[in-house]
Amino acid sequence: MLNFARSCRDLIRGCEARRFVVALIVLSCSVAPAQDTLSAAVKSLSNTGVFAFGGVGFVGKISQGEIDFRVIQSQPAAVALASFETIYATGDPAAKSYALAGIRQLDRERFRDILRSLDGSQEEVFTMEGCIMERRRLVDIAKAIDAGSYDDWLKPRQ
Repeated sequence: MLNFARSCRDLIRGCEARRFVVALIVLSCSVAPAQDTLSAAVKSLSNTGVFAFGGVGFVGKISQGEIDFRVIQSQPAAVALASFETIYATGDPAAKSYALAGIRQLDRERFRDILRSLDGSQEEVFTMEGCIMERRRLVDIAKAIDAGSYDDWLKPRQ
């Protein structure tokens, strides 16, 4: 009977170790895809081409830019802010618009610094609202973001 009790105890310890190893594997597998998803969203958003929130086009589809924005927005604040700063520094004009929207949510003072630096800028952005596409100046989009024109669209979606 004593040997049986030792065998059971050893088996339980072995199971605990196995559970611990399985938990570590599951955790490490879930972190890597999250980082890959964030990297992919930053890369994709940096070259989005069009600034659009809400349904666009004839079918009212959410733009890839907004989808990428939401992935970044869902990250912890420090990670999201760093991602938006990277996009603003390296992205196309539409990407800069998304980055400005994110930066304003996370760091109003930094947003105001960028807004001041845009004074006199003639950089243009393709925007889309519904089925209408137009070209607008980046500084005008930044001012609209500052005025709260996009606030309803910027609320994190559950």
